[in-house]
Amino acid sequence: MRQQDRIIYAAGYYPLMQEKQDWKKDLRLMKESGIQLIRTAELFNTWDRIEPEKGKFKFEFLDEFFDLCQEYGMKILLGTGTAAPPYWIHKEYPDSNILNNHGEQYPNNVSYTWACIDHKGYLEESERYINTLVNRYKDHPALYAYQIHNEIGFPFMPLKDGDIDIYCYCEHTQKKYRKWLKEKYQSLDALNYAYRWGATNTCHTTWDEIEPPRTKPTSWSSVTRWLDWRLFSMENYVDFVSWQNKLIKKIDSKHPTSTNIFFLKSQDPLGVLTALDQFEMAKVVDHIGYDLYPGSGNKLESKPEFASMFLDMSTSTAKPLEKDYWLLETESGPINGWVMGPSRNVKGFDLVRNVFEAIAHDAKLTLYQGWRQWDFQPLHWGGIVDLDGNPTERTKAAEKIGSILNKYGEEIFDAKNPVGEVAILISKENAIVLNGMGQEKYLLEAMRGAYRVFWEKGYMVDFITPDQFKSGYANKYKAVYMPLMAVIDEDLSKDLEKYVQQGGILIGTPRCGMLGKNGWYNHQIPCFNLSHVFGLKVEGVYANTKPNVTFNSKNYSGIWHRETLSINSDTAKVLARFNDDTPAVTLNSYGKGYGLYFGTHGDAAYLKEQSYLLWDVIDNVLLDHGVEPKLQLEYTNRKYKEVDGHYLEGDKRGYIFITNYVTENHPNFFIDGKKNVRISLKENRKFTKAVDLINGDIYPINCEDGKLKCNVTINKNEVLLLKIT
Repeated sequence: MRQQDRIIYAAGYYPLMQEKQDWKKDLRLMKESGIQLIRTAELFNTWDRIEPEKGKFKFEFLDEFFDLCQEYGMKILLGTGTAAPPYWIHKEYPDSNILNNHGEQYPNNVSYTWACIDHKGYLEESERYINTLVNRYKDHPALYAYQIHNEIGFPFMPLKDGDIDIYCYCEHTQKKYRKWLKEKYQSLDALNYAYRWGATNTCHTTWDEIEPPRTKPTSWSSVTRWLDWRLFSMENYVDFVSWQNKLIKKIDSKHPTSTNIFFLKSQDPLGVLTALDQFEMAKVVDHIGYDLYPGSGNKLESKPEFASMFLDMSTSTAKPLEKDYWLLETESGPINGWVMGPSRNVKGFDLVRNVFEAIAHDAKLTLYQGWRQWDFQPLHWGGIVDLDGNPTERTKAAEKIGSILNKYGEEIFDAKNPVGEVAILISKENAIVLNGMGQEKYLLEAMRGAYRVFWEKGYMVDFITPDQFKSGYANKYKAVYMPLMAVIDEDLSKDLEKYVQQGGILIGTPRCGMLGKNGWYNHQIPCFNLSHVFGLKVEGVYANTKPNVTFNSKNYSGIWHRETLSINSDTAKVLARFNDDTPAVTLNSYGKGYGLYFGTHGDAAYLKEQSYLLWDVIDNVLLDHGVEPKLQLEYTNRKYKEVDGHYLEGDKRGYIFITNYVTENHPNFFIDGKKNVRISLKENRKFTKAVDLINGDIYPINCEDGKLKCNVTINKNEVLLLKIT
């Protein structure tokens, strides 16, 4: 397979969506702006336009566009088109549309991924089309890579007001699901045991009568049924992408494959309903891709950590596999909102920040969606140029980015983020169960609160899964945080215990391991041997409360729960107490490591109550045990993390990327558009200077207390790219 050797700068463009006489003008302007690759035929002008009648292909426009891209020295990321099959598939296979939990077929002419990935007819036609497509373009010099499907997963927009629909309940998927259940449980007795429930206690006598749940456990139904149904759906989509990847590789092993995931979206943030398992998806393609839209919903104002958290989650799926990930969509202009929009009037400086924020998080390709808007889709969906294809102020910004990447994209490519000092444990089983209980929002707020504390303090944060404890990969991290980790089975508890015994610091929070296998109760909290790890047992709990906590003579607010902690280890110390003098935060020495436990949610309390309990305990515990951020930025008049820094390590040099964003309620942060920032970097190599790659300024580096120190000045809404040598 051809190996990537530089950061790729890309845009989405769809020739059939623009006038033919504009193609050359648009390509010329893209080329002048530094764009090196164009994504096409993944959603617009794809299978539905190429084969409008079965067997009658209309590749002429795409052939011409490939040749034009070759003429302009540009490469193509070619979509497989399976997200947008032609209408004749619905006519020939009327039962091919996915079916929701209310028995309604997903309508045609609405959105992509309307066809069921388990329908035999759809799969046969997809295979025939993919084989035709790959054979046609595999030897074209403009081809760079393939994108499988588009934003893999079930539709995330509801057909009616309220929650998004649950899919798919067609007979094809139900048949495959029953096979999956039979392989998992082996016998009906085992399945009936797992599916016991108080309100109804169905005893299945044949495999054929089993149906997937049509409601969540919030309707007073089995947690286990819901857990199985969503795990199957996630695995099923991974298998679908893997199937396409194998089809492509059988014909063309030279070009890499990718697929793109839209994660942390408001409608389904953790991918439970859309059936996303990004960690497994990353294993079955060459480059996992993600779609980042911080302007949609104007998250920059309400969730300043959003982009960094999204990108840390993205790189966390690729890093353990020693693969690179691609940012396959990011906003290119004013975004979302129809007539009453946009959600954010995205400017050129937003493009600069988004692109370099992604590269600072190890993205090796960034792609604007799209280069030019489409007259027929008045959503507000970006555009580097205006509707007529003319340059805008965003075009100038895109050209500036292109110039920098053209000059430095090759040398920066080989530099990578170090392993984070801290990891946050996430689990699809935990997310599925809490989603089914209608409590996923609490998990997300706990995750955001924990990430926000570590991010604002300068820690590099990775996200890890239970499997990475079993493999030993988690041992790379000095500390692991578990936000609202309600579901922990016995195997995971043993792996977590082993991690601490070998020297790790494990941080637990309320309801830790309350549930285990099948989503059933564990009989103690913390569960199994985690009680020994943390040196305590939870004797009781109060909910819907904001308990007061005293730590080091300062008062703090907790949130949601107040657990009654009973210390059962001589090595456990009480660090903080509730008002009644009972333990609130404890630290226990276990093996070579430590178990740190919170009896209330310090993570969400930071996010929602501006309580610094977690912040100050982290200072006390992690710093005392030598766990500190590699890169720290210090500046005045700080309210949150207005200035964000990230470090990339190269063989003989390093790179520090500094971005900034100030919310509307903090207008006096910059003085005359500038801010002094003091950089501190833990780095064993004796670097002596930092060079601004954009304007050439040189900053001296001093070594103090084993750290490299450098003072710089940043400009409002501009990125500082430093090469340190």
